[in-house]
Amino acid sequence: MRSKNTRNETSSSRLLSPYCIVGVVLLVGLGVAFLTYNTIQKNMKEYVRLYEDKGASLITSVEAGVRTDLRSKNSTIRLKLLLDEMADRPEIFFIAITFSDGTIMQSSFPKGLQRMEAQFLRHIKELRAEAKGRSTIYTANERQVFLAYREFTPLTRKELWKKLQKEPTLKPLERFMQLFRKGKKASETHTASRSIEKKVDTQNLADDITSFLNTTDEDKEQPVIYVGLDARPLRELQRASTVQTVVTSGSVLLLAVVGFLSLYWAHRAQRSRRKAGRSQAMVQEVMYNLPDGLIVTDSNDQIVYMNELSRVLLHCDGDITAGLDAAQVLLPGLVPYYIKAREGLLRREEIIELSTEALPLLPVGVTGSVIKDEHGIVIGTVFLMRDLREMHSLQTEVERKGKLAAIGSLAAGVAHEIRNPLSSIKGGATYLKSQFTQGSAGEKTAAIVIDEVERLNRVITELIGLSRPSDLTMKPVYIADVIEHCTGLITQEAELRDVHLSVVIPEETPQVLLDTDRFSQVILNLCLNSLDAMDEGGELQVTVVPDAQSLSVIVEDNGEGMDSETAERIFEPYFTTKSHGTGLGLSVVHKIIEAHNGIIRVFSHKGQGTRFVIQLPCMDKE
Repeated sequence: MRSKNTRNETSSSRLLSPYCIVGVVLLVGLGVAFLTYNTIQKNMKEYVRLYEDKGASLITSVEAGVRTDLRSKNSTIRLKLLLDEMADRPEIFFIAITFSDGTIMQSSFPKGLQRMEAQFLRHIKELRAEAKGRSTIYTANERQVFLAYREFTPLTRKELWKKLQKEPTLKPLERFMQLFRKGKKASETHTASRSIEKKVDTQNLADDITSFLNTTDEDKEQPVIYVGLDARPLRELQRASTVQTVVTSGSVLLLAVVGFLSLYWAHRAQRSRRKAGRSQAMVQEVMYNLPDGLIVTDSNDQIVYMNELSRVLLHCDGDITAGLDAAQVLLPGLVPYYIKAREGLLRREEIIELSTEALPLLPVGVTGSVIKDEHGIVIGTVFLMRDLREMHSLQTEVERKGKLAAIGSLAAGVAHEIRNPLSSIKGGATYLKSQFTQGSAGEKTAAIVIDEVERLNRVITELIGLSRPSDLTMKPVYIADVIEHCTGLITQEAELRDVHLSVVIPEETPQVLLDTDRFSQVILNLCLNSLDAMDEGGELQVTVVPDAQSLSVIVEDNGEGMDSETAERIFEPYFTTKSHGTGLGLSVVHKIIEAHNGIIRVFSHKGQGTRFVIQLPCMDKE
């Protein structure tokens, strides 16, 4: 599951990497730029089309005015007047009608725009008149002119044909055809005839009409009408539209970039929070499971954090330590060392012994250091406490085994040399005993010599036993049988000493691997020592406590007990508090329990009795 989450996080990180963000932003930027360009071009074409429609409307109005004159009874077509009237608007520079070869038929150029008229004539030579209306923009007199143009067709051939069928006279037709006759000056073309009463050349008019009707679109010479509009409003509209489009597109692009950056930074922040959370969880777990007691304080010496072991060592409640002053939480013996750590003087571990309610002497190793920020300012203190009880126990065990090894080496080296003289002494004493009268002083003296020689021989045997590995015959047994057998052997002795002997064994106890004889020696030794400690009677209890992984045998009495120094040395060879004995009994007991892969501990207080606890491993259920 963790690996899957890691892969998902890695994949998400790749998708939102800076290179991916830059790539996406570039793609979005290109897309926005493309759409912006297309929108600008579309808007420009739309505004041009609007101006073309405006020019086409003006051209249509001129053609409509010409057709109106043709329907009237006037003898002149007021084309010049019509063009001047329609061009009399600020946004219209001029309206001009030319023959297809570029010769002006009629125009509205005012007198002050001769230069514009000349530039217009030069410009239209570059244009090719087509059937469809078109437009162009050019510069004249430092002004931009929007030129809309198309063929000037006030009457088509079809309309003219209908006109011929309806007109009773040829006067209007004469006026119309004169518009399309070349060679006329501009001053002459604006009047179709000088006098309506003037005789009409019927034959020439008929030829002109026939030629006009029979001429195809490709061959006819159709006039062209031009409308010159002020292009500045168009340019301003296009410029404003372009600016608006660019601003809108830029805003969209900016929003997209901000969105992607926000997504990227949000993802980075989320990753940072997850990393910080994981790091904090790891730090908390490490500090919680630290084998040393850890205390962290701030710059005001108030507790910020304490791990579980420090609470155990100081007997603190976890709900009330945070925020308290360090001096209120630490034991009095620790406060001076905390002050040294806060001042940066506790650089090496120092070993001290604390007195607590639970333990009279608690060996502790203390060390600490200050916490500084990036500017070197002290912001807190770290104080470590190491429980040295186990280390001291190991040291004591090593020393004890060293003594046993030394004694064993001594015993192995001198046992042979001592036993031979002892055998001779015992033999001589036995012979002397036989020579004396029974009950005489000499016979008693010889008996004492024999007993002491045997005692020395037993001591040597026990010494040799301490120096050699224990040869155990292990087999699965129910420990209840062994304990009941041993307590049965001392029942009479307990009654003689007025000691109440009790055995507490659960009905179901697991089997353990034991050497029955050697373990019986252990139980008997402990029980006899307890009886010796209760001269005036008391209680002796042997209890079996099964556990999931081990089985404990507790031998407890309410005798005179021992002080702490005696309890620490109780398993040392030749250490005894009795007036008789060798002091090797408990050393042998300790060795037998170790050979069974067990542990034996003693708990005793002066005047409160003694308790021996033997812990043996249970057999595997398999």
